[in-house]
Amino acid sequence: MLKIGVIGGGSLGLLLSSYFSQNHRVTLYVKRTEQRDKIKQKGITLRINDNEKNVRVNVTLIDELVDQNVIFVCVKQPHIDQVLPYLAKLSETSKIVFLQNGMGHLNKIAPLRSEIYVGVVEHGAYRTADDEVNHLGMGTIKIAPYENEAIDLAHLQANLQQDDFPIEFYDDWEPLLKTKLLINAVINPLTALFNVNNGVILTNTHIKNLAEKLTNETAYVLGFDYDWAWNHVSRVAENTKENTSSMRADILNNRETEIEAISGYLLRIIDEREIPFTYFIYEAILALQNRGK
Repeated sequence: MLKIGVIGGGSLGLLLSSYFSQNHRVTLYVKRTEQRDKIKQKGITLRINDNEKNVRVNVTLIDELVDQNVIFVCVKQPHIDQVLPYLAKLSETSKIVFLQNGMGHLNKIAPLRSEIYVGVVEHGAYRTADDEVNHLGMGTIKIAPYENEAIDLAHLQANLQQDDFPIEFYDDWEPLLKTKLLINAVINPLTALFNVNNGVILTNTHIKNLAEKLTNETAYVLGFDYDWAWNHVSRVAENTKENTSSMRADILNNRETEIEAISGYLLRIIDEREIPFTYFIYEAILALQNRGK
Protein backbone atom coordinates (compact mmCIF):
# COMPACT_ATOMS: atom_id res chain seq x y z
CA MET A 1 0.00 0.00 0.00
CA LEU A 2 1.33 3.42 -1.01
CA LYS A 3 0.69 6.87 0.36
CA ILE A 4 -0.53 8.76 -2.71
CA GLY A 5 -1.12 12.48 -3.03
CA VAL A 6 -3.41 13.85 -5.73
CA ILE A 7 -3.24 17.59 -6.40
CA GLY A 8 -6.34 19.10 -7.98
CA GLY A 9 -10.03 18.52 -7.45
CA GLY A 10 -11.08 18.60 -11.10
CA SER A 11 -12.35 15.65 -13.10
CA LEU A 12 -8.95 13.96 -13.32
CA GLY A 13 -8.08 14.48 -9.66
CA LEU A 14 -11.42 13.06 -8.52
CA LEU A 15 -11.05 10.12 -10.91
CA LEU A 16 -7.55 9.18 -9.73
CA SER A 17 -8.49 9.61 -6.08
CA SER A 18 -11.50 7.33 -6.51
CA TYR A 19 -9.60 4.48 -8.15
CA PHE A 20 -6.36 4.68 -6.17
CA SER A 21 -8.25 4.64 -2.87
CA GLN A 22 -9.20 1.02 -3.55
CA ASN A 23 -5.66 -0.12 -2.74
CA HIS A 24 -3.82 2.87 -1.27
CA ARG A 25 -4.00 5.68 1.27
CA VAL A 26 -4.99 8.69 -0.82
CA THR A 27 -4.85 12.35 0.17
CA LEU A 28 -6.57 14.74 -2.22
CA TYR A 29 -5.22 18.31 -2.13
CA VAL A 30 -7.63 21.03 -3.27
CA LYS A 31 -7.61 24.83 -3.40
CA ARG A 32 -11.07 25.75 -2.09
CA THR A 33 -12.36 25.15 1.43
CA GLU A 34 -15.87 24.61 -0.01
CA GLN A 35 -14.70 21.59 -2.00
CA ARG A 36 -12.64 20.26 0.88
CA ASP A 37 -15.58 20.44 3.28
CA LYS A 38 -17.99 18.86 0.80
CA ILE A 39 -15.73 15.86 0.12
CA LYS A 40 -14.98 15.48 3.82
CA GLN A 41 -18.67 15.29 4.52
CA LYS A 42 -19.92 13.27 1.56
CA GLY A 43 -16.90 11.58 -0.05
CA ILE A 44 -16.52 11.33 -3.83
CA THR A 45 -19.30 9.95 -6.00
CA LEU A 46 -17.86 7.95 -8.92
CA ARG A 47 -20.25 7.13 -11.76
CA ILE A 48 -19.44 4.49 -14.37
CA ASN A 49 -22.20 3.99 -16.94
CA ASP A 50 -25.29 3.32 -14.82
CA ASN A 51 -23.33 2.33 -11.71
CA GLU A 52 -22.53 4.66 -8.84
CA LYS A 53 -20.35 4.28 -5.78
CA ASN A 54 -19.22 6.48 -2.94
CA VAL A 55 -15.51 6.68 -2.17
CA ARG A 56 -13.97 8.07 0.99
CA VAL A 57 -10.58 9.78 0.77
CA ASN A 58 -8.58 12.08 2.99
CA VAL A 59 -8.88 15.63 1.66
CA THR A 60 -7.12 18.83 2.66
CA LEU A 61 -5.92 22.14 1.24
CA ILE A 62 -2.88 22.43 -1.02
CA ASP A 63 -0.94 24.50 1.51
CA GLU A 64 -0.81 21.40 3.73
CA LEU A 65 1.05 19.35 1.10
CA VAL A 66 3.63 16.94 2.56
CA ASP A 67 5.79 14.18 1.13
CA GLN A 68 4.01 11.06 -0.09
CA ASN A 69 5.30 7.94 -1.82
CA VAL A 70 4.07 9.44 -5.07
CA ILE A 71 2.18 12.64 -5.91
CA PHE A 72 0.04 13.10 -9.02
CA VAL A 73 -0.34 16.69 -10.20
CA CYS A 74 -3.74 16.89 -11.93
CA VAL A 75 -4.29 20.65 -12.19
CA LYS A 76 -4.54 22.10 -15.67
CA GLN A 77 -1.75 24.04 -17.35
CA PRO A 78 -2.88 27.54 -16.29
CA HIS A 79 -2.65 26.51 -12.62
CA ILE A 80 0.81 24.88 -12.65
CA ASP A 81 2.47 28.08 -11.44
CA GLN A 82 0.25 28.09 -8.35
CA VAL A 83 1.34 24.64 -7.16
CA LEU A 84 5.06 24.84 -7.99
CA PRO A 85 6.01 26.63 -4.73
CA TYR A 86 4.49 23.76 -2.72
CA LEU A 87 6.20 21.12 -4.84
CA ALA A 88 9.55 22.86 -4.48
CA LYS A 89 9.46 22.19 -0.73
CA LEU A 90 9.24 18.41 -1.15
CA SER A 91 12.23 16.17 -0.60
CA GLU A 92 14.58 14.90 -3.30
CA THR A 93 13.20 11.39 -2.88
CA SER A 94 9.62 12.45 -3.63
CA LYS A 95 8.14 11.12 -6.85
CA ILE A 96 5.97 13.67 -8.66
CA VAL A 97 3.89 12.76 -11.74
CA PHE A 98 2.62 15.60 -13.95
CA LEU A 99 -0.48 14.77 -16.03
CA GLN A 100 -1.16 17.91 -18.07
CA ASN A 101 -2.26 18.41 -21.66
CA GLY A 102 0.29 20.11 -23.87
CA MET A 103 3.99 20.63 -23.26
CA GLY A 104 4.12 24.19 -21.97
CA HIS A 105 4.89 23.06 -18.42
CA LEU A 106 8.13 21.20 -19.12
CA ASN A 107 10.49 24.15 -18.64
CA LYS A 108 8.71 25.02 -15.39
CA ILE A 109 9.05 21.62 -13.74
CA ALA A 110 12.66 21.00 -14.75
CA PRO A 111 14.17 22.91 -11.76
CA LEU A 112 12.32 20.79 -9.16
CA ARG A 113 14.67 18.64 -7.12
CA SER A 114 12.26 15.72 -6.72
CA GLU A 115 12.08 12.66 -8.97
CA ILE A 116 9.92 13.92 -11.83
CA TYR A 117 7.67 11.97 -14.17
CA VAL A 118 5.36 13.17 -16.93
CA GLY A 119 2.41 11.32 -18.37
CA VAL A 120 -0.67 11.34 -20.52
CA VAL A 121 -4.21 10.31 -19.65
CA GLU A 122 -6.44 8.45 -22.09
CA HIS A 123 -9.50 8.22 -19.84
CA GLY A 124 -12.62 10.25 -20.39
CA ALA A 125 -13.90 11.97 -17.25
CA TYR A 126 -16.26 14.81 -16.46
CA ARG A 127 -16.80 16.50 -13.10
CA THR A 128 -20.47 17.22 -12.45
CA ALA A 129 -19.99 18.70 -8.96
CA ASP A 130 -17.20 19.34 -6.45
CA ASP A 131 -17.61 15.78 -5.18
CA GLU A 132 -18.91 13.97 -8.27
CA VAL A 133 -17.15 12.60 -11.36
CA ASN A 134 -18.38 10.58 -14.34
CA HIS A 135 -15.94 8.07 -15.85
CA LEU A 136 -16.92 8.33 -19.50
CA GLY A 137 -14.33 6.18 -21.22
CA MET A 138 -11.81 3.59 -20.03
CA GLY A 139 -8.23 4.10 -21.17
CA THR A 140 -4.76 4.03 -19.70
CA ILE A 141 -2.33 6.39 -18.02
CA LYS A 142 1.11 6.36 -19.61
CA ILE A 143 4.06 7.60 -17.56
CA ALA A 144 7.77 8.14 -18.20
CA PRO A 145 10.62 9.69 -16.17
CA TYR A 146 11.50 13.25 -17.13
CA GLU A 147 15.23 14.04 -17.38
CA ASN A 148 16.15 11.90 -14.41
CA GLU A 149 16.98 8.29 -13.79
CA ALA A 150 13.91 6.53 -12.47
CA ILE A 151 14.76 4.99 -9.13
CA ASP A 152 12.88 1.84 -8.18
CA LEU A 153 10.59 2.17 -11.20
CA ALA A 154 9.58 -1.50 -11.15
CA HIS A 155 8.38 -1.20 -7.54
CA LEU A 156 6.32 1.88 -8.38
CA GLN A 157 4.77 0.24 -11.41
CA ALA A 158 3.93 -2.96 -9.52
CA ASN A 159 2.21 -1.04 -6.74
CA LEU A 160 0.23 1.34 -8.94
CA GLN A 161 -1.05 -1.23 -11.43
CA GLN A 162 -4.77 -2.03 -11.15
CA ASP A 163 -6.84 -4.19 -13.50
CA ASP A 164 -9.63 -1.62 -13.66
CA PHE A 165 -7.28 1.38 -13.87
CA PRO A 166 -4.17 0.43 -15.88
CA ILE A 167 -0.92 2.37 -15.78
CA GLU A 168 1.90 1.84 -18.26
CA PHE A 169 5.50 2.95 -17.77
CA TYR A 170 7.87 3.96 -20.56
CA ASP A 171 11.54 4.93 -20.75
CA ASP A 172 11.11 7.90 -23.09
CA TRP A 173 8.65 10.69 -22.28
CA GLU A 174 8.95 12.61 -25.56
CA PRO A 175 6.88 10.30 -27.85
CA LEU A 176 4.14 10.10 -25.21
CA LEU A 177 3.72 13.84 -24.83
CA LYS A 178 4.11 14.61 -28.53
CA THR A 179 1.47 12.06 -29.50
CA LYS A 180 -0.95 13.48 -26.94
CA LEU A 181 -0.12 17.02 -28.10
CA LEU A 182 -1.11 16.00 -31.63
CA ILE A 183 -4.56 14.99 -30.40
CA ASN A 184 -4.93 18.07 -28.21
CA ALA A 185 -3.89 20.43 -31.01
CA VAL A 186 -6.56 19.11 -33.39
CA ILE A 187 -9.57 17.75 -31.52
CA ASN A 188 -9.63 20.07 -28.51
CA PRO A 189 -9.68 23.51 -30.16
CA LEU A 190 -11.99 22.50 -33.01
CA THR A 191 -14.59 20.97 -30.70
CA ALA A 192 -14.33 24.03 -28.46
CA LEU A 193 -14.65 26.48 -31.34
CA PHE A 194 -17.68 24.79 -32.91
CA ASN A 195 -19.15 23.46 -29.62
CA VAL A 196 -19.43 19.85 -30.82
CA ASN A 197 -18.58 16.38 -29.55
CA ASN A 198 -15.27 14.85 -30.61
CA GLY A 199 -16.72 12.68 -33.36
CA VAL A 200 -18.06 15.62 -35.34
CA ILE A 201 -14.58 16.42 -36.64
CA LEU A 202 -15.01 13.31 -38.79
CA THR A 203 -18.68 13.65 -39.77
CA ASN A 204 -18.87 17.37 -40.63
CA THR A 205 -17.07 17.83 -43.94
CA HIS A 206 -15.96 21.39 -43.25
CA ILE A 207 -14.70 20.73 -39.72
CA LYS A 208 -12.94 17.63 -41.04
CA ASN A 209 -11.14 19.75 -43.63
CA LEU A 210 -9.89 22.00 -40.85
CA ALA A 211 -8.89 18.99 -38.76
CA GLU A 212 -6.80 17.65 -41.63
CA LYS A 213 -5.06 21.03 -41.99
CA LEU A 214 -4.30 21.20 -38.26
CA THR A 215 -3.05 17.61 -38.30
CA ASN A 216 -0.74 18.38 -41.19
CA GLU A 217 0.73 21.42 -39.43
CA THR A 218 1.12 19.69 -36.08
CA ALA A 219 2.73 16.63 -37.70
CA TYR A 220 5.14 18.95 -39.50
CA VAL A 221 6.21 20.68 -36.29
CA LEU A 222 6.50 17.48 -34.23
CA GLY A 223 8.16 15.40 -36.92
CA PHE A 224 5.34 12.89 -37.48
CA ASP A 225 4.34 11.26 -40.78
CA TYR A 226 1.08 12.89 -41.88
CA ASP A 227 -0.74 9.68 -42.80
CA TRP A 228 0.11 8.13 -39.43
CA ALA A 229 -0.89 11.33 -37.64
CA TRP A 230 -4.27 11.61 -39.37
CA ASN A 231 -5.04 7.95 -38.78
CA HIS A 232 -4.27 8.43 -35.09
CA VAL A 233 -6.40 11.57 -34.78
CA SER A 234 -9.26 9.85 -36.61
CA ARG A 235 -9.06 6.77 -34.40
CA VAL A 236 -9.16 8.81 -31.21
CA ALA A 237 -12.02 10.97 -32.51
CA GLU A 238 -14.02 7.86 -33.40
CA ASN A 239 -13.30 6.11 -30.09
CA THR A 240 -14.35 9.22 -28.13
CA LYS A 241 -17.03 10.44 -30.53
CA GLU A 242 -19.62 11.13 -27.83
CA ASN A 243 -17.16 12.85 -25.47
CA THR A 244 -16.78 16.52 -24.69
CA SER A 245 -13.15 17.60 -24.93
CA SER A 246 -11.59 19.31 -21.93
CA MET A 247 -11.13 22.53 -23.89
CA ARG A 248 -14.77 22.58 -24.96
CA ALA A 249 -15.78 22.04 -21.32
CA ASP A 250 -13.52 24.92 -20.27
CA ILE A 251 -15.08 27.29 -22.80
CA LEU A 252 -18.61 26.26 -21.85
CA ASN A 253 -17.82 26.90 -18.17
CA ASN A 254 -15.99 30.21 -18.77
CA ARG A 255 -12.67 28.76 -17.59
CA GLU A 256 -9.20 29.47 -18.90
CA THR A 257 -8.16 26.80 -21.40
CA GLU A 258 -4.83 25.05 -22.00
CA ILE A 259 -4.46 26.59 -25.46
CA GLU A 260 -1.18 28.32 -24.51
CA ALA A 261 0.45 24.97 -23.72
CA ILE A 262 -0.97 23.31 -26.84
CA SER A 263 -1.26 25.51 -29.94
CA GLY A 264 0.74 28.24 -28.20
CA TYR A 265 3.58 25.77 -27.62
CA LEU A 266 3.68 24.92 -31.33
CA LEU A 267 3.74 28.61 -32.23
CA ARG A 268 6.64 29.26 -29.87
CA ILE A 269 8.87 26.80 -31.66
CA ILE A 270 8.00 27.65 -35.27
CA ASP A 271 6.98 30.75 -37.22
CA GLU A 272 3.24 31.37 -37.39
CA ARG A 273 3.43 31.81 -41.17
CA GLU A 274 4.36 28.14 -41.50
CA ILE A 275 1.32 26.98 -39.51
CA PRO A 276 -1.44 29.51 -40.32
CA PHE A 277 -4.36 27.24 -39.37
CA THR A 278 -2.80 26.65 -35.94
CA TYR A 279 -2.32 30.39 -35.53
CA PHE A 280 -5.97 31.01 -36.41
CA ILE A 281 -7.27 28.37 -33.98
CA TYR A 282 -5.01 29.75 -31.25
CA GLU A 283 -6.41 33.27 -31.68
CA ALA A 284 -9.97 31.95 -31.99
CA ILE A 285 -9.82 30.10 -28.67
CA LEU A 286 -8.29 33.14 -26.96
CA ALA A 287 -11.15 35.22 -28.36
CA LEU A 288 -13.69 32.78 -26.88
CA GLN A 289 -11.91 32.96 -23.54
CA ASN A 290 -12.04 36.75 -23.52
CA ARG A 291 -15.71 36.73 -24.48
CA GLY A 292 -16.40 34.40 -21.56
CA LYS A 293 -14.66 36.77 -19.16
